[in-house]
Amino acid sequence: MQPLSYYDAATETADRAQLEAIQWRKLSRLLDIVFSRNDFYRRRYANHGVRREDIESLADLSKLPFVSKADFQEDQEQNPFFGTNLSEPLSSYVFYQQTTGTTGKPLVWLDTRESWEWRGRCVAHALRAANVTAGDRLFLPFNFGPYTAFWGAYEAARLLGLLVIPGGGWDSLQRAQAIWRTEATVVATTPTYAIRLGEVAREHNLDLGNSPVRLVFLSGEPGGLVPHVREKIEQLWGAEVYEYCGMTETGPYGFQCPHQPRALHVIESEFLVEVVDPETGRPVGEGEVGELVLTNLGRICSPAIRFRTGDLVRLKSEACACGRRFRLLDGGILGRRDQMVIVKGVNLFPSAVASVVEKFLEPGQEYRLEAYRRDGTEELAVILEEVGDQRKNAEVTAAIAAALHLQFNVRLPVTTVARGSLPRSCYKSGRFVDRRRQGNQPQKAATEG
Repeated sequence: MQPLSYYDAATETADRAQLEAIQWRKLSRLLDIVFSRNDFYRRRYANHGVRREDIESLADLSKLPFVSKADFQEDQEQNPFFGTNLSEPLSSYVFYQQTTGTTGKPLVWLDTRESWEWRGRCVAHALRAANVTAGDRLFLPFNFGPYTAFWGAYEAARLLGLLVIPGGGWDSLQRAQAIWRTEATVVATTPTYAIRLGEVAREHNLDLGNSPVRLVFLSGEPGGLVPHVREKIEQLWGAEVYEYCGMTETGPYGFQCPHQPRALHVIESEFLVEVVDPETGRPVGEGEVGELVLTNLGRICSPAIRFRTGDLVRLKSEACACGRRFRLLDGGILGRRDQMVIVKGVNLFPSAVASVVEKFLEPGQEYRLEAYRRDGTEELAVILEEVGDQRKNAEVTAAIAAALHLQFNVRLPVTTVARGSLPRSCYKSGRFVDRRRQGNQPQKAATEG
């Protein structure tokens, strides 16, 4: 086990009383500014009858209404182009981002120099937890577009003094070659692309397992905490795997330490974290599954206050061998509230189904999960690319169907399509397709198991 490494040891190891004092100081400043000059929250709080003097401690946070992505989207539609969640004059903002639009119309988000550096500091917590130092070389295999992607890692690397090697504009083979040529030691990417890049390198006789890379730094989608995904990446890269999580609306809020293979620390010096019942909005007990609600304390220019993330988590408080007092998200992000599919009374999350399916896949084989309605009921189908002749395909589909039935006590259709017919991604996976609103049947299969 590597030696303990912190970005800000004083806050990361602070006891609960010290941490709450830090949180209240930051929240108090945030609310002073929001109530005085952020039009989005001023209107919202006035409509709910909440005044600044009503919030006298952290315990009063629940007096503030929740906010959702839909609220921000509506604000930007009514007040184009940037909306009114701006606490500073527009001339103060220096960085533009937007969401990918996978759950609706893309959201635009602006940052000032101060909030951009705050984002970098949040990711720096994650890099230092993984023992990344100024001697490392960080390779970023993504195109520098308007999506949040790994911009935070770029800024964190700058703060920590790393050599940053941008890999935008290259294909996967060129990136694999560049990793060897530049002797990069850390690669930041999504789990989907970490596997894809490793497979492309192997196809061209480039063994990244023997490269200088010692750490693969994951974000963008669950993977680092999923055992079989983690193991696959470790095998391809011969490197340690760490994960951090964040959202465009909130910023980077959680990270993995060496002592937590199945949990993420929440950066509680920079975030207030709540877990609520998705239906009632009331707090759930510690260790119970609920929806993650975040308040970021350092992004005053465009804050997310009591933001309902739509992610389902399980929060726990326990001593960690790394010395941090930050609470943990046990299992990381367990699923998305809006992606849950109810099949014959069983609640299924695509991420959980994927964990079973991926154990049976061959290198380079793709799959898709499709939710749809049939006769008014919800269904979830598994679609695989073919792996060989008809007999082998039948064996694989039967094995997956049996494993899914054993795991979830429900039978899901497992079918196959031609090899290479499902899309590949160099960023996040697009393996879950939700057709329930259209009521469509799943993609027609070439072979049925």
